[in-house]
Amino acid sequence: MEPIKISFSLADRAALHNHYLPMVKGGGLFVPTKEALNFGDRVQVQVELLSEKQKAAVPGRVVWITPGGAIRSLAQGVGIQIIGEHQPRIQQYFEGLLGDNLLQAPPRACY
Repeated sequence: MEPIKISFSLADRAALHNHYLPMVKGGGLFVPTKEALNFGDRVQVQVELLSEKQKAAVPGRVVWITPGGAIRSLAQGVGIQIIGEHQPRIQQYFEGLLGDNLLQAPPRACY
């Protein structure tokens, strides 16, 4: 079965910090989407980092679901765990961009 394709853009490193899930083994991202996904679904997320003028194709698996109408007005979406043969490189790239910010809670966590 082919992975489900999702695209989203992040304006800058602060937005990446708000969407990055360091507590997920191997790293993860919270991806806002109204797509009906289930735990374990394989996805291919096209992440555009506008401030870095970079796009990253991130293979993942759904490990978190925030339904529409969640408490605290959280955005509907999914948390994905980064998977695949390039997982260490993708995790290192994102964490390199975040640097010491990983040691602090995100200012406006999306999850």
